[in-house]
Order: sequence, then C-alpha cells, then structure tokens
Amino acid sequence: MTPATGYALRDANRPYTDDWAWNAVEVDFQQANHPLRTGPFLEGLSFDYVSVHALELSVSSPDPPEARYLDALVEVAHENGAVAITDHLGFNHGRRGEAGAGHVMTPPLTRAALDATCRNIERIQRQFAPFGFYVENLAHFFLLAGEMDEASFFDRMLRRTGCGLLLDITNAYANQVNFGADARDFIAAALAGAARVQMHLAGGFFHTERGRYIDSHSEPIPEEVWELYRLALDIAGDKVDAVFIERDWNFPAEAGWRSEAHKARAIAEAASRGSLAGAPSCR
Repeated sequence: MTPATGYALRDANRPYTDDWAWNAVEVDFQQANHPLRTGPFLEGLSFDYVSVHALELSVSSPDPPEARYLDALVEVAHENGAVAITDHLGFNHGRRGEAGAGHVMTPPLTRAALDATCRNIERIQRQFAPFGFYVENLAHFFLLAGEMDEASFFDRMLRRTGCGLLLDITNAYANQVNFGADARDFIAAALAGAARVQMHLAGGFFHTERGRYIDSHSEPIPEEVWELYRLALDIAGDKVDAVFIERDWNFPAEAGWRSEAHKARAIAEAASRGSLAGAPSCR
C-alpha cells in the first residue's frame, strides 16, 4: 500500500493543500497550541493522515514528561483529527527544574539512557493511547562516547517499547556527511526494529566555514536524500504510514511546493509497486 504523502503545514504552503499528491499533513504542536489560536489548526482542511509533531517531550531525560504537556498534545491531536504524535530521540532538559538546553540534544548511547528512554516512552504511550507515538532520529551537533551505536540504540528502543519510528532521511544524511556515519546502514538497522514508520524529507546546505551539512529545512531536497528515501521505502515496505516534507524558510514559489510533493508521491507509488525504476530523478 502506498503511504500517505504531504508536508509539514506552514502558512506558506496552505494555498496548495488541494494538490493531488498531498493527502497527509504534519501539524506543528507549537503553532497549533498557540494561545491566540481560536480554532483547530486544520480548520477547513481535510487529509487522509494527520500527525502532530512535538519538540519538548524530552524522551531521554531522567524524569518523565510533564503531564500538562502530554495533555496538551492529546488535545491538539483530538481537535485536528490526528492519528499519531511524534517527537525526537533526545533531551532538552535534565532533572525537573534544571535549565533547559534550548535544543533537543542526542542522548548518551548507554544502557542507562536506553532504560530511561524506554520508561518515558512507555509512559507517553499509555497517556497518548489510542494515538500512535513515533520517535525521530536527530542530526547530531556532536557525538558522545557510548556503549552502542545509534542504530543499535534505536533497534533496542523500538523493539522494547513497540513505538513507531519517524525516520528523518535528511538527518541520517547529515550525520553521514558530518561524522562519517553510514546513512544506509543506519536506515536499514533502524527500520529492522520498527513496526510502523513515518518519514521526513528536507533540504539543507553545506556550510563551508564550519565544514558541516546544516539541516536547515530551507533548500530543495538533494538527490542524495532522494536516493536514501528510495532505499528506505524499499526496505520498509508496508511499514510506512506517511511521508512529510519539511520546509521552514526560504520558501519556494508554487511550482517548487508542488514539484517536491509530486516527486515524493511518485517515488512512494513506485516503491509500493515493487519497482523504483520508473520514479522521477532529481531535476
């Protein structure tokens, strides 16, 4: 079956939600939960698959997520007709009451961090039921020495908790460019432990002064990411529920929005037929 495909919804792409290739949408929790918003974020729009994306569950923190934040996520999911809620594998605060990191950071790849992460995910899933919960891989700022590699951490976490995998293809590519982590190996290993899958696609740029690929969500999706997307679909098969393209600034004209949606859809349809030979290449 072909996964649903679409975008993370932004004001800039709302005019194009009528596109035939856009039947899934990702709702940004911070925008949907804005105190000045008076109605559902998707008011007047209809999609086959809706997912709410969060940033502050801090699933790898020593302490569990705050109940108020969980309740707010469930409320937004209900009012927008979502079937799933997602967040990142990482932490943005330590013990409750400590200062936040200001960004989601990769956890140490240790058994202790794995245990804490699994405990939190199990709590989250109990609170979120019947909504599915998916955990996303990050683009790393740095690598911490650990007791296992990232793919093993994901595989164990997914098998222990039964949560879904939000496979960010661009983040895996960034980690390959920046740290030499083989994106193909990570994708194959992470997908092996996943029962259900969502995917993220995005475009960034190589910062020559820093010598790093920046996952900026500001550029067209590069061919290297499209190729990894093809690979991931081929490996995952019917596990994939939805694919979302992220674009947060430097927005394209209408043709740019539509062309990437069409390409993501065409590749997914080709994969569902068991052949990627007819899918379009990067133009």
